[in-house]
Amino acid sequence: MEQQLSKNEMELWSAMGPADQTHSIAVARIVEHELPKDKTAVAAALMHDIGKITTHSTLILRVLAALVQPVSRERLNRWRSKEGWLPRLAELIEYPQAGSCLLAKAGSDQFVVMWAAQHHLGPEAWTVDHVRATVLRRADNAAV
Repeated sequence: MEQQLSKNEMELWSAMGPADQTHSIAVARIVEHELPKDKTAVAAALMHDIGKITTHSTLILRVLAALVQPVSRERLNRWRSKEGWLPRLAELIEYPQAGSCLLAKAGSDQFVVMWAAQHHLGPEAWTVDHVRATVLRRADNAAV
């Protein structure tokens, strides 16, 4: 993995929980098999869920976040103003954007930064290379 990630990316990746690390490695292996010469796509696979390090989530909260997506920006803003678990749920739903910011600050390749932000969007909303993104999406779904 050290060959695929920069020092700053490796520091971020090391902060991920064991389950997220295991998932990202599984995604990266599939991507590396399908795009063997594309180091950037493999880095994107390893880092796509990095925004989860900014959240304080339990398994139950992660399942709930997956069930309620998509929700409106207005609703997320209302949840952030509440107390209890709703602000944490809003934070978890927005982890792709948080991850993108972390990766930009770490100096990651633009594709890696953008894929972290866009990996939950539909293909019609992708601004990144669709060939790479399709492989990454398929790998992410297969490595669940």
